[in-house]
Amino acid sequence: MILYENDKPRYFDKNGKEITDGCTIRYADGHTEKVYRTTDDQLGTDATNPSWIKSGRAIACEYGIYPLGSLETDEVEVVEERSGNE
Repeated sequence: MILYENDKPRYFDKNGKEITDGCTIRYADGHTEKVYRTTDDQLGTDATNPSWIKSGRAIACEYGIYPLGSLETDEVEVVEERSGNE
């Protein structure tokens, strides 16, 4: 679910837990993704090919961020919250 508060989006997972920048979410198929904030204040996941990051051909988010939509937030659950060190 995505709610707007003072024109700023707030994202919640299927259990009602808030999705925040830097947390990790798990999709129904079991794969996990780190959440990033875009320059226009949306939350999303890395669009860069993970194998390119592992091989050093690219860095995280080099090819953008896929914004989270209502369909994704209804499916995912937060599995790891952002640490206070980030």
